[in-house]
Amino acid sequence: MGLSRRQFIVSAAATSAAIGVGAFIVTGDRPPGFVWKAPALGGEASVSLYGADEESAQAALKAVALEITRLERIFSLHQDTSELSQLNRDGVVSAPSRDLKEVLRSASLWRARTEGAFDPTVQRMWEAAAAGLDPTDDLIKTAGTEITVAEDSIGIEQGAALTLNGIAQGHIADRVSEILLHHGFGDAVINTGELRLLGGHRRAVGIPAAKAAVSVAEVAIATSEPKSLIFDPKGRRHHLIDPRTGESPRYWQ
Repeated sequence: MGLSRRQFIVSAAATSAAIGVGAFIVTGDRPPGFVWKAPALGGEASVSLYGADEESAQAALKAVALEITRLERIFSLHQDTSELSQLNRDGVVSAPSRDLKEVLRSASLWRARTEGAFDPTVQRMWEAAAAGLDPTDDLIKTAGTEITVAEDSIGIEQGAALTLNGIAQGHIADRVSEILLHHGFGDAVINTGELRLLGGHRRAVGIPAAKAAVSVAEVAIATSEPKSLIFDPKGRRHHLIDPRTGESPRYWQ
């Protein structure tokens, strides 16, 4: 997705201090000066800048748009030519980007720490659930398989496929944060599918599904809940999947 489609036009913010950020509602005692929004990784990304002049905001957000475009070419499951799509299709990627190696190493670490509850190799079961299919023994075996990350290549086992939804969005939010800080913006709200707040100004972050809110500053927050994406009318199958069984959990916290 190029910049012409992204249309990185910075608009002056409305007077309301409420910003919709996916599962979150962020409020503060003042509205942002400029807000940028664009499609990213199958959803919508947004960046809200506080205390910015238009020229500086345009420069910073142009750099943000370029970086998100670059990272989509690595992580997107919606682009056939992305590194992740190539890995899922061919089982190997030669000369992988530093970003893909970093995120996959982190994902493997969290798979071990959560004893398999978090597992990027769940993609085949996710595809089956989205198609209305029940998990089979063969599908379940594709999860938990080895991911080999070397300096010059990345490989996965035959039949396996990865999704980096969630952890890739967090990585992108971190990269956007670095760019904004480099441009001198230390007060911002970043939503790339996961949320990051820059600066010491405290804001209320509401999580509607949990009927909860927290007052936070200088923090990153990620949540997910079944109703975000349901695959059948009864809600029995949704996008949260237990990699060990292929089933969607009835209870979540």
